[in-house]
Amino acid sequence: MNEATQIYERLWQEAAQAFASGRPAIDPYLLDKASDPRRGLSLLLRPEPAVQRSIHAFLGELAGVAPGQYFYRPEEFHVTVLSIVPGTQLWRDKIRSLTTYQSVVSSVLEAYREFTIGFRGITASANAVMIQGFPADDTLGQIRDQLREELKKNHVADELARKYKIQTAHLTIMRYCRPDTDWQRLKSFLEANRTTPFGEAPVRSLQLVLGDWYASANSMRLLKEYQLRT
Repeated sequence: MNEATQIYERLWQEAAQAFASGRPAIDPYLLDKASDPRRGLSLLLRPEPAVQRSIHAFLGELAGVAPGQYFYRPEEFHVTVLSIVPGTQLWRDKIRSLTTYQSVVSSVLEAYREFTIGFRGITASANAVMIQGFPADDTLGQIRDQLREELKKNHVADELARKYKIQTAHLTIMRYCRPDTDWQRLKSFLEANRTTPFGEAPVRSLQLVLGDWYASANSMRLLKEYQLRT
């Protein structure tokens, strides 16, 4: 069992316990996102349209099992490469270093080639439901590590130390916003799809974005798109 699989399994066990108790973490902002002042700066990748369609079709089934919860739209599907400034109310202070962030990202990414991620199976946590992503090689890990190192060298990595280190290529598709759900039914449905394939996606570009905690389409501002080498 590789590291990503171990992490996804650990998350699933966390979710299973939350479902069994009927007490997953309900997000207080989701029913009124306009009142959420948190914003962040992130480097994201977007799955190819074929993968988006496959995930969207699955969401139709999921919405029938857990109606009223919060579901991501296809234009919001993403894998976080790095949360450079994790969502915070103090984002205006942090974004003053935007020129440095952009310079670091540009210099790092110019050396990297396209890579592929396979999206296979479902996992969940006490907070959300996710599609499992498995990179075909270590390109994504190398990009993350080099970005962290270069941001530290440029003295703009203080926020990275306060957030967990992203080690997977998961894609969040649902968050819990209402307590009145048949959690056991949801658990059974997700468990039946633990290995469902959603397709492979070549990653040809990465996006630097400023947006809310949920990467909502209506709040997202694309700052720059970086093309990877072929």
